[in-house]
Amino acid sequence: MKKITLTLFVLLTFHFGFTQDALYSQFSYTPMYFNPGLTGTGKDYLRLSAVTKLQWFNLYKPYKYFSGGMDYAIYDDSRRNILNLGFNVNHQSKGYISNTNISGIVGRSFGTNVSCKEWFLNIALQAGYNFARVNPSQFVFIDQLNQNGITGLPSDVELFKTINSKNYFDFSSGFVFTYRNFMIGAAVHHMNEPATSFVGTPDDSKLPKKITTHLSYSNVNEYNVIGLKPTIITQFQGKSSVISAGVIIDYADFPIEFGLWYRNAIGLANNSSFCIGVTWKLGKKMAVLDKGAYTSKMGLNYDVDIYRPGIKTTFGSMEFGVQKDFNVTGGDVPCPTGNSGDCNVRYPWEFF
Repeated sequence: MKKITLTLFVLLTFHFGFTQDALYSQFSYTPMYFNPGLTGTGKDYLRLSAVTKLQWFNLYKPYKYFSGGMDYAIYDDSRRNILNLGFNVNHQSKGYISNTNISGIVGRSFGTNVSCKEWFLNIALQAGYNFARVNPSQFVFIDQLNQNGITGLPSDVELFKTINSKNYFDFSSGFVFTYRNFMIGAAVHHMNEPATSFVGTPDDSKLPKKITTHLSYSNVNEYNVIGLKPTIITQFQGKSSVISAGVIIDYADFPIEFGLWYRNAIGLANNSSFCIGVTWKLGKKMAVLDKGAYTSKMGLNYDVDIYRPGIKTTFGSMEFGVQKDFNVTGGDVPCPTGNSGDCNVRYPWEFF
């Protein structure tokens, strides 16, 4: 009966399942998925990032998510940005449905040169291609049931026998802007609203645009032993809206960061959760503003579902993320990256 109930639930997701994007609490480990405008804004020229999530692992078929990518910033001798390039792969598995997105990102930064202005702006465009799949052999249809339960016989239902895949293009864009101790950003995902349904008409299966806005503040400086980096995030997609608020607690000379977050999802899910995360900073120096500061980190996060469906039902969700920055040139890294130390403006990597 448990398998049958879950099967009915998964069947409903063919119309609604991929109309809502995955939510990562550790968004700093998937910057290009969170906002394409963060492409090329790592601590060094080259950044590798990845995060994986197991959602509601008490379910028969837990939701599984992965996002990983690399981005590279190109500067000239006058510290002017020439181009930012990014590559990102996202995969999600919901029950017996899976979706993989492969995308490339092109961006440009402004406000970086020898004089080092008090502001920094980065904009980017993203183009991707999605591969959606369904495994119909795992479903239980009505003609496979009798009074004793599941018969084990093959089904004569034609659903998904001839159409079990869906491919489509997907486009997004975003920007980030920093001024002194503040950073604001916004992104629009699925600008073309692609049709995602395996069956039915395209008008009934458009993937709604997802609009993300975020505001961050950082009080980290050379005098603070403990730095606070609060962030507020809003995301709107179709009938769903999500508001997240939290703070990263950064210890200057200690290899640990703590994150505390509250997320309230309103609409289709009506789900709220409290998130606790810890990040290990790996490197010679732990203070974010020091030359030669840490260029690697990894983090673990646990989400506690407060309301709908609740922690007793789901057992919560887990995330694990890693990130590594590389100085591929072998020389000094100029601003806006990590070991220049001669610019007053904060850059996006300092807020996460």
